[in-house]
Amino acid sequence: MAKTLLSIHALRSLALEEIRRQPGCSSVASIAINRVTNDRAKSNWSMCVGSAGAADANTAARAALQVRRALRQDYDLMTD
Repeated sequence: MAKTLLSIHALRSLALEEIRRQPGCSSVASIAINRVTNDRAKSNWSMCVGSAGAADANTAARAALQVRRALRQDYDLMTD
């Protein structure tokens, strides 16, 4: 099944929204989406929490891993 292509901005917005829906993560302030160029990688992007805000940093990081895993099944970054 083909993945939906998103701009880096759209993927960042979607991922941040999904992370904020996770328990204890409503205050996560920022995330980073990074382009992956390794041909062996399963996805062409990675993600990490930039600022957990008032959320516990470990909780936010675990939420980001779950959201990344889910979103990677359906989305890839558009190429420039």
